[in-house]
Amino acid sequence: MGKALQRILRIRQLADEQARLQVEQAAQRARRASDACARQAILEHEQRTTLAASWIHRVDQPESNAPGLSAVSQSSETAKEHGWLMEEAVLEFFGWRRKRLEEVREAELRRMEPLVQEYTERRRELRQTEQLIEHRANVEMVENNRRTQAETDEWFSQRTMMQQRLEVRRSSAGQTDTSIAGPFLTPDEDDGRQF
Repeated sequence: MGKALQRILRIRQLADEQARLQVEQAAQRARRASDACARQAILEHEQRTTLAASWIHRVDQPESNAPGLSAVSQSSETAKEHGWLMEEAVLEFFGWRRKRLEEVREAELRRMEPLVQEYTERRRELRQTEQLIEHRANVEMVENNRRTQAETDEWFSQRTMMQQRLEVRRSSAGQTDTSIAGPFLTPDEDDGRQF
């Protein structure tokens, strides 16, 4: 029974380790997604700041709308307008990408939840197996102690019985000796006569 429990314990340890590794991998993916989301939010904030600075600069320096503008100044005006539109498009792209990264992060967190539950279940099974083995070891130790005590008690009981039998034999042998001796005197009655 002990070897079977040890095998079960080893299997549970391996399952626990595998579940732990899966949780760690999922946590790393979620952490990478969170980091990417945070970086994207920073980029979006920087783009907003750049766009706001550009807008403030345009407002502070109004262009002259004189009818006699040259083609170069009109192309410069168009380039500034297109530049501002490009900055706005980049800002929208960063916002879209941040939202997409947040969705990925949320998906990774949702995917991690069942892995954590499975790991918790494996951990609980491992603890139960360890407790079962510990309980079994305690029961075996108590049984061994009882068996040893019973053997000691049996040995002592047999020794006591043997001593009692020996004493009974000695005492019965002593009675036989006096009955055989007949009218002879016991050492207490001996008055110093010699035969």
